[in-house]
Amino acid sequence: MADLKIIKSASKEDFDADVRRHRLDITLRVLVILAVVFAIAFAVKHYIDTRSYTGYEILKKTVRSDSDTAEYMVYNGHILKYSQDGAESFDETDKANWNVTYEMQEPKIATCGDYVAMSDLGSTEVLVMDPDGNQTAIQTKLPVMNFNVAGQGVVAAVLEEGNTTRINVYDREGNQLAGIKSTMSKSGYPADIALSPGGTLLGVTYIRMENDELKSSVAFYNFGDVGQNEIDNYVSGYDYEGTVIPRIKFLNNRTAVAIGDDKMVFYKGDQKPEALSANSIEDEIESVFYGPDEVGLVFRAESGANRYRIDLYSDSGKLKLSQEFEMAYTDIKLTSDRIIIYNDSTCEIFDMKGKVKYDGLFEDSVILMAPTSNTTRFVLVNRNMTQMIQLN
Repeated sequence: MADLKIIKSASKEDFDADVRRHRLDITLRVLVILAVVFAIAFAVKHYIDTRSYTGYEILKKTVRSDSDTAEYMVYNGHILKYSQDGAESFDETDKANWNVTYEMQEPKIATCGDYVAMSDLGSTEVLVMDPDGNQTAIQTKLPVMNFNVAGQGVVAAVLEEGNTTRINVYDREGNQLAGIKSTMSKSGYPADIALSPGGTLLGVTYIRMENDELKSSVAFYNFGDVGQNEIDNYVSGYDYEGTVIPRIKFLNNRTAVAIGDDKMVFYKGDQKPEALSANSIEDEIESVFYGPDEVGLVFRAESGANRYRIDLYSDSGKLKLSQEFEMAYTDIKLTSDRIIIYNDSTCEIFDMKGKVKYDGLFEDSVILMAPTSNTTRFVLVNRNMTQMIQLN
């Protein structure tokens, strides 16, 4: 009986050892598979990151007929076509999302997320479209001079009333949430406004004369709980003497950037924005472009064969890239990893390290080049057709 117990004990030890070896074998196999998968993924990413493209293939072509006065723009993965008599939103497959008719002499458009706001400057109405195509007509009573929309349909509008300017904020049903009054003698004229994507913060740039000198101010208003106990919801502001600041933009809910003739200032904070950094601007700005958490400033190149230089900044104000290019551009698109520069016949694409990914001609004249979720696929739009292309 004692010998039998020893045999049973030995068998259990052998069994436990086999289980441990089996588990170790499975673990090693899983690790090897994961290593192979990571190696393949790294190789594919490296190939995509380093590959340059010399042409493109047309994957899909849709014939369309638009008026000569129609304008196009990209917003949140969609394409917007608008003119004096209406607007239409469609996706990258040319499927219509919604359309609306109106009569406007000079329609101005503002977008954020899937919301689109439209107004004829000088009119007393702002038309807002939600993602499902539902429309709200906000009656402002006073002439609209400028307006902005947030990601859930909140609208801020600059309204003119004689020598007084008002900035009213409306919800997506058209109800007025707040109103700010300004005069040239006190705060100055509101040169630009910007709503944060969440609609809580409003940034305003004011310009005024003080002691025969131009002065700009940047003010922030909070329409959430933090701003309820503040006069006119004012939570922070900054003055800049001898500077004209005509532009302000929220890159995200926590970051705003104001761009002037001699400086660019970044502000951080989702309740009371504070000035984070100021970048001096030595040259005259040709144009400004915004990407996901980035700002691109275009200048004339100082020398050499290239005409232009684009300086790309992160949302913290750090210069990420300074890239020269020769093309006489009509538009620039900034994505998370690409700079797309094009005109009606030519396109250049750079990565964020300045490497040329594509430099070539379009087969047909192009009004709009729209990026897609695939970094090598784009939608090309002109008066006669929409094309989905794949770089190769």
